[in-house]
Order: sequence, then C-alpha cells, then structure tokens
Amino acid sequence: MAHKYIKDFKEGECVESVYLVREKSFDTTRSGAPYIAVKLADKTGAVNARKWDATKDLFDSFSVDEYIKIKGKVEIYRKYPQVKLDALQKVKDSAVDRAVYVPAVEKDRDEMFRSFLSELGQVKNTHLKQLLKNIFANADCTARFKMAPAATDFHHPYLGGLLEHTLSCMQLARIVASRYPDIDIDLLICGTALHDIGKIEELSYEKSFYYTDKGRLIGHIVLGTNLVEKEITGISGFPDELKSLLLHIMLSHHGEQEWGSPKRPMCLEAIVLHHVDNLDAKINGFGQFVKTCSDPYSNWTKHSKMFREFLYKKQISKNKEKEVGDGEEEKEEDS
Repeated sequence: MAHKYIKDFKEGECVESVYLVREKSFDTTRSGAPYIAVKLADKTGAVNARKWDATKDLFDSFSVDEYIKIKGKVEIYRKYPQVKLDALQKVKDSAVDRAVYVPAVEKDRDEMFRSFLSELGQVKNTHLKQLLKNIFANADCTARFKMAPAATDFHHPYLGGLLEHTLSCMQLARIVASRYPDIDIDLLICGTALHDIGKIEELSYEKSFYYTDKGRLIGHIVLGTNLVEKEITGISGFPDELKSLLLHIMLSHHGEQEWGSPKRPMCLEAIVLHHVDNLDAKINGFGQFVKTCSDPYSNWTKHSKMFREFLYKKQISKNKEKEVGDGEEEKEEDS
C-alpha cells in the first residue's frame, strides 16, 4: 500500500499507513476515560492523533522514535488536521523505508560540500586556513556536518540542512563584504563557516530531530566555541587577538542575549554574520512554514511562532505576468 503523506491529509478521509512516533502520552478525559495521544510524522510534516478508550498495554506496546501502522479518520480540530485512531500497531524498523520519514535537503550534499570547501580555499590567512583544514580533515566531524539538520524546526529542519545553511551564509557574507572594504573577509568567512559547528553535538537526527542532553545543557554556541578553541591550542603561533575575535564572532552570532548569545556583536565581522545568519534562517523558515499550510483557497498561513504573525503566502505567477504583458502589447498593435 502506498504511503499517505501527512501534507496530503484531507478532512473526512480514512488513513491506513505507517508513521514515526515523535511524542506520546497516556491521559484521561474529564469523565475518566483513558486515551492515547501521539504526534505522528513523516518527511512532509507532523500531525496529532488520538486513540480513545485505549488501554495502558496498548500504550506500552510502542515507544517514541518507533514506527506504528495506524488506521483512522482525519478530522479538523481548531482549524488543524487531527487523526481519530481506530487501531494502531508497532512496526519493525526493518519493514520501513527511512527516506519516507526523515526529511532531507533536495540538493546534492557532496556537491554542496565541494562548494563549501571552495569557499574555505579562498581564505588566505595562514592561521585561519590551518584551523579550517584541521577541523574538516576530521572524517567524523565532516560526516556529521554534512548530515545534520540546522534545527529541529523553523529553518533548514532536514538532513543536510546545516551544510546548506552554512554555505548560504558564507555566500551571503561574501556578497556583503564585496560592498564594504573594511570587513576582514578571511575572518568573516572563517567565523561563518564555523558559527554553527556545535550543532553536530547539539542535535540528534537518527530518526526524529531533537536536542541531545549536551545540546540542552550547553547549547551549540558554547559547544562550537569549545571545539574551535581546542583546535586553536594545537596551532603554533595562533595570534591571541585573532583567536579572541573569532571566538567572539561565534559567541555573538545570535545577536542578543535573550536569543541565546553570550555576547552581542561588537566587531564588524560579528555584525555581518549575525545578520546574514538571521536572514538565511528567516527566508528558509518562511518557505518551510508556508509548506505546512495546505489551504489552497487562502492567501494567508496560520499564525507563525517564528515570525509572530500570519504570513502572506500568495505568489504572483510569472507566467501570468508574461501573459498579461503579451496581451497588452498585442492590443496596442491591433489598435
């Protein structure tokens, strides 16, 4: 039976397919009747589901990050799809295609990494060049960097998202630096390349995307800074000022302390990185959020936590613009 993707759910339809369990809980209604609440996922999104009149044995028969086959009906609850489950059963990992459930970047990761290395190859400062070489010569670090998402939600939340986001930020940073000659391009590119490196330890992405214990307790900014500082200690003659500036760029890239930055940006390169990082995240986040809004009859999305607003998602078709333009020209010629 072909998999029914969550993005294609329609009110009233019956669904019988396999999904990944992201969250689960066992609770009771106001009248005391037990039920199971689960969040189901595939690579196109997630949906809440309920199994009413459930037993604790059924709840204990499967775990988070396992697959279950469900049979149920799609309902709309507070304007969002929800599945009323008639049945559910655990499915072995070996019986499913992981690619159906874990979202991945559409671009070729090897090709993106070659572009990433090309950007690094343009760094001329010998100390920064050696630092980058040492970090990405580590096969395990490189493999995780190419595989990791950039986030569990909001922006680039898919395998390869960290690489895609980092490369995009580097390309944006180079464009900005081309307009402002006072920017130290080597320092900026190095800081941009490494700003999110801590996410290879912060996030887990085997099945569901979630934060590791280390990620929650320490966070990617400090994890990445620690990694880079450790590598710098192994490079003879690395200038103290250069080290301080690079670490500051990494520590301040979220911009504000309430957004998780231990420091606010205080040098030109740090300011640039903060803004290109935020710009790329917001543009990708906009696109990701629009994909979750399947109502084709509305120009607007549901309310976004990231943007704290409803978003206008209608796009003007270039083909329609061309047709209108062509029609106007023909009308003028006829007259």
